[in-house]
Amino acid sequence: MTGRPAVSVVIPTHNRRDLLLRTLRSVLQQRDVAVSVIVVDDAGADGSTEAVRALGHPDVQAIRHPSCQGVSRARNTGLHQVDTPWVAFIDDDDLWAPDKLSAQLGALSTRPSARWSCAGAVLIDGDCRVFRALPPPAVPEISHLMRSYPTVPGGGSGVLTATSLAREVGGFDDQLSILADWDFYLRLSLNSPVAAVPRPLVGYYAHSDSMYHDINGVVTELLALEAKHAAALPEEQMTLDLASWSMKVAMMAYRDRKHPRPVLRLIGAELGRHGPLPLVREAALKGRRRVRRERDAMPVGWYEEATAWLAPYTAAAPEPADRSGYTPDA
Repeated sequence: MTGRPAVSVVIPTHNRRDLLLRTLRSVLQQRDVAVSVIVVDDAGADGSTEAVRALGHPDVQAIRHPSCQGVSRARNTGLHQVDTPWVAFIDDDDLWAPDKLSAQLGALSTRPSARWSCAGAVLIDGDCRVFRALPPPAVPEISHLMRSYPTVPGGGSGVLTATSLAREVGGFDDQLSILADWDFYLRLSLNSPVAAVPRPLVGYYAHSDSMYHDINGVVTELLALEAKHAAALPEEQMTLDLASWSMKVAMMAYRDRKHPRPVLRLIGAELGRHGPLPLVREAALKGRRRVRRERDAMPVGWYEEATAWLAPYTAAAPEPADRSGYTPDA
């Protein structure tokens, strides 16, 4: 451990024991980094805390909330415990390539002005098969991009940041859940350029047990986020890309076969009042074709690289015991 960069990794979890243990495995296999892990069990009922403690790993601690407080407070509980210069967050159902953290630290070393890093991600299904690429931003100054859409890939699992910066910006907003990572990364981007790693280092598990499938919740938090940053940034207000958000939600409804017609009516009623609404019905009905095109259009070598490091996890992913998990996968 001596001489290697020290990173604390915070994993919030709620009723996803088997997925959590898989995620933890990918974290503990990080190379060339001294990793300590803080698992925050947000009052789950599936024995996650006991399962983590039973591992007896000296670099892993489990903290349990006595009552459910939400993903943002769980992350902040972990952040409060961090005693290393760097901290990373990963949701309890995602996976990391074994050189994810070391690659990000390397990128930070080449950009001294940056105090945080993001990496590319791939969307994976229940068998850890890659079906979409999510490249990181190509420029270090991204606050203007983050005001309209969350351009940092990997959700709550893609970022490594200086612990001091995470605390300076106030951690995660506990009034947000679905869009809390976007809000946090926007505040990071307002205080520092980002050092991006243009490689597929995060496996972002896309499944129906996700907060992003709460369409009412997405709409509510979009408007709350817009209002929050309009007050905080009076000269450079949020300019939400409502067209892209409408299309995103519509495609998710189509992919999960959740009766898209009523979903699209809801999107139109809610978002249509606040900005331009695209032809989301057509977008949804073409969802499968678009996903196929996106796979074909992946950056060169991404599919092969991601498939190689995901190979140890390709057995069917365990399903949550119930639908109360709260990580916002796409």
